Amino acid sequence: MRWEFREYIINTDKSLVSADRVKEFLSDSYWAGDRTKELIEKTIEHSFCYGVYYREEQVGFARVVTDYATIVWISDVYIDRNHRRKGLGKKLIACILETPEFKNVRIALVTRDAHGLYEQFGFEGVESVFMMRKPV
Repeated sequence: MRWEFREYIINTDKSLVSADRVKEFLSDSYWAGDRTKELIEKTIEHSFCYGVYYREEQVGFARVVTDYATIVWISDVYIDRNHRRKGLGKKLIACILETPEFKNVRIALVTRDAHGLYEQFGFEGVESVFMMRKPV
């Protein structure tokens, strides 16, 4: 799928996604700063991905992990610092939510600092029932 937003393009064609650029984005994040390029390549391979492009340069990214029936997990949403405050984050989330494969499927995500963004799309905080097991 492909969307145009001002001078930007959002595209789900994984062949356009640069693992090097995603590594650069995520190395600046609090949640994935330690991921290797090899691990990022694997996550791209096994996810439904969205790239954000400005004049052929990748300036944003998000990915979805899903079974296409019961759960959609939005992850690794990132917009390059030089392209923030232009509505790209909102548009990127809107594109994910418009994706036909994800209609009528429960959507989850975890964020420490972007509650305001996601609340605009109907996301709500839930009681702390979330559990995680780290790799051993």
